[in-house]
Amino acid sequence: MSVVDYEVGRQPGPPTAARVEVDPITLRVLGGAFHAIAKEMAGVLFRMSYSSIIRESEDLGAGIFDAEGRELCESDSTPMHIGSLPWYIRGFLHRLGDDVEEGDVIVHNHPYLGASHSPDVAVAVPIFHDGELLAWAAVTAHVLDVGGSFPGINADAFDVYAEAKLYNGLRWYRRGELNIDVDRMIFDNVRTETMNRGDMNAMLAACQLGRERFLRLVQRYGGQTVMSAAYDWMDYSERRLRAEIEKIPDGEYGPIVGWLDDDARNRDVRLRVETKVVVSGDEITIDLTGSNPEVPTGFNVPFEGSLLVGAYYAVRTILLDEVTFPDHVPQNDGVFRPVKVVAPKGTIFNPTFPRACFSRFTQVQRVVDNTILALADALPDKVTAGNSAGIHFCAYSGFDESAGEYWLYLEVNEGSYGGRHGKDAMDSVDNLMANTRNNPIEELDMRFPVRCDQYELRPEPASPGRWRGGIGIIRRNRFLVDGIYSCEGDRQTDPPLGIFGGWDGLVASCRKNPDTPGEEEMHAKVTGIPFGPGEFVEFREPNAAGYGDPLLRDPALVREDVLDDFTTLELARDAYGVVFADERTLEIDDEATARLREELKEHPRFTSLTGYYEERGLPPSSAPSSHAGNAQFGMA
Repeated sequence: MSVVDYEVGRQPGPPTAARVEVDPITLRVLGGAFHAIAKEMAGVLFRMSYSSIIRESEDLGAGIFDAEGRELCESDSTPMHIGSLPWYIRGFLHRLGDDVEEGDVIVHNHPYLGASHSPDVAVAVPIFHDGELLAWAAVTAHVLDVGGSFPGINADAFDVYAEAKLYNGLRWYRRGELNIDVDRMIFDNVRTETMNRGDMNAMLAACQLGRERFLRLVQRYGGQTVMSAAYDWMDYSERRLRAEIEKIPDGEYGPIVGWLDDDARNRDVRLRVETKVVVSGDEITIDLTGSNPEVPTGFNVPFEGSLLVGAYYAVRTILLDEVTFPDHVPQNDGVFRPVKVVAPKGTIFNPTFPRACFSRFTQVQRVVDNTILALADALPDKVTAGNSAGIHFCAYSGFDESAGEYWLYLEVNEGSYGGRHGKDAMDSVDNLMANTRNNPIEELDMRFPVRCDQYELRPEPASPGRWRGGIGIIRRNRFLVDGIYSCEGDRQTDPPLGIFGGWDGLVASCRKNPDTPGEEEMHAKVTGIPFGPGEFVEFREPNAAGYGDPLLRDPALVREDVLDDFTTLELARDAYGVVFADERTLEIDDEATARLREELKEHPRFTSLTGYYEERGLPPSSAPSSHAGNAQFGMA
């Protein structure tokens, strides 16, 4: 069936299978078992995988789904994948229909048929009981290379065919037997066959374990009881989320408008992200009408597998936070039902086939960030100030002649969270719906011809606020051999937004060979940039925004911030209005502080950390290992 015949965003509706009543104890036992299965599947996947993007960063999703793709449970891994697998399943069933048999293994990555984007390959195994297709065990994970025009990342791709090889419901195994021709097609057409094969075999092992564990439950409790319990839990999660939505006054919130740097080709043409949140009774809608038209590069967003997932995450994380919410609400299909998304066809958030949509990460981050900001007035104690909501996701690669294939390293660089009610923000965290773990420096140095020269909190201070924003990282990575660098990043022009009087944050930056005669400013999104031996790249990830008026921060906390290098003597005066009688001992002059705060209240000098440093210039960052590397390669 043609991709153009596929109805984007169509839900399967409520389950129609007959149910039996499940007693509360059995319901709780089966609910715990569902969650345990998903966690165990994820554990198998990240422990068996070859590539660091899965093994270390845990860029994966795993779970059990009913025959039509409704989510029974999913692993506690990156939120980017929570809710994407149901769309993968519905996408490949568009092609396969009822032609699924015991022992089949399905591979799928089509971004216009449910995939989050083409490098996130899904492997799915059907679960049959008494001859009936009862459920699916499925996982998805980011594989290193999918055969696009450049290794690893293809932000500037011509169309969806140039960005990757597309697997549309392929049977990797048929009735338990390896499909040799499909296997060769998948792995002969990528640059990293060894790593991809290891990762996908780990994905298959995770699915087989999920199938085995689920069938044990069915054999013990009966298929009807197990599925009835799963559907009861979905209804429960839906009720709990709807109850929280109803507490928000009906109305329209926003719109919040943010700007993306460019589309990876047309520089200095920023892209509009407009987000409005509409609450009506027990339903919530995230409306992106007014956002930028689709672009001719890979900087578009798959509607189902990425945009919807970001919307689900934004609503759940605000209203059903696992730490603050008093009861456990399991992750399943129920939490998707009250959330609607509007994105007009032909925009970057609902592109037209065959537009490329490889690099969709930072756009969805901005939707989540905008959603949080839009709800700030309605939910001031549940939101953060503007988050970094944009990182540099990088690919470092080269050809290994001894192995006859490419080496390829993918790295997600951390940003930071915005300040929150009652608490300062978290620093150096891959925030919002990505939330992947960082790759250890040892992983890079031991396995790849790349050296990390510097990796620490960036030297600029936190954004001022009653509760300060978080600090991003500065990182320098140096090629030891000839190689290729690609990146999908953003937020080098539009700072995170402060709320309730907090300062806006600090934008990101990227430079090639900084502090050398060959220094170059780089765009956040680049594809296939050559680097020679000794050349290196530096990132500074955004400092997130502050929450609340900095003049309300306790002067004693400002003093501690100066001592801990979270702020400077200058900012203590210019933003917080704190005056020190002695700058050596940091003794606070209470009377002078009170006078200055009154003056700043009437005549504030700055409201943005980015604006503050536009006048002063960014502070230098001295890295001894960088100096040594420059000397080693004659770049001093």
